[in-house]
Formats: sequence, structure tokens, C-alpha cells
Amino acid sequence: MDANRCCQATIVEIDFMRRFTKNLLLLGLVLAVASPLSAADEKKKKKRQPNLAAQTIKKFAKAELTDEQQAKVKELAAEHGPKIAAARKKAALSAEQKAARSKALKDNKAAGKKGKEARAAVDAASKLSDEQKAAMAETRKASGAFNAAVVALLSPEQKQKQGIKAPKKGKKKKDS
Repeated sequence: MDANRCCQATIVEIDFMRRFTKNLLLLGLVLAVASPLSAADEKKKKKRQPNLAAQTIKKFAKAELTDEQQAKVKELAAEHGPKIAAARKKAALSAEQKAARSKALKDNKAAGKKGKEARAAVDAASKLSDEQKAAMAETRKASGAFNAAVVALLSPEQKQKQGIKAPKKGKKKKDS
């Protein structure tokens, strides 16, 4: 009788070990498949969030920024970046609005529209609410301040290489 119980206990242990091993292998397989997928998702997220300083340095590549100027651009980006990001977040554009906005920008470029005319066409195409329009104006203002600060770092020769023209001098129009 003891031998019979011993055999049953051994069979139960073997069955338990098989299930345990099977579950352990399945868990390992799931982790092996899931890890690269989550890493790929993280890479996509990183690509979607470009660094303001790196973008600006790339944008001003023709000007051949010195190391000191690049450091100052990074400081300015750290200062202005959160303001610009907050204004963009405040605008809260939907995916459809972003797509319409992108298409309108491309159409404007093809048609040669610039300035207020181009901005009005983009705003009309993206169907912004009044709050979104105000937030986009705030975004433009913050981006403009950042760009002006970066341009102020450039020497006249660098401005010429970059193709930045001096502001027009003259009387400003008064609002009537």
C-alpha cells in the first residue's frame, strides 16, 4: 500500500513539474515577444518628440553656429521650450485638424502664399475654435520670441549665410 501511495505522489509531482515547466516556457516566450515590441513603441515615441535645441541647430546649419552659440541655443530652448509646449498643449488640435493643417500648409507652399494670407487659409482649413485660435497665436508668439532670440545670437555674416534679411525700417501702421 505504501508503494502505491509513493507511485501516486511521484506521478503528481511529475505532472506538477510538467505544468510548471510549460507555464514557465510560455511566460518566457511572451516576454521574448513583448520586449522588442515595447522597445519599438518607445523608439516611436522618442521620434515624435524632437528636441527643440537640436531642431534649431539643424535649422541654422547654414549659419555654421559655433560651439558657444550652440550652447546658448540649448539654454534658450530650455527656457522657451516649456512655454511653447504648454501653448501647443493648450491648443489641443485633433488628428483631423492636424491633418487639415498640414495639407493646407503644403497647398500654401505650392501656391506661393505667405504671411497673413497663408495663415488665414491654414486657420480656415483646420476649423479652429476661438480658444484654439488664441492658443495658436500664443504658440506663434512664443516661437517667434525663441526664434528672435536665436537670430540675435548670429553675427551679420552668419545671418547672410542663413538668408536672414534685416527688418524693414520705416513707420509702423497705426491701428485705426
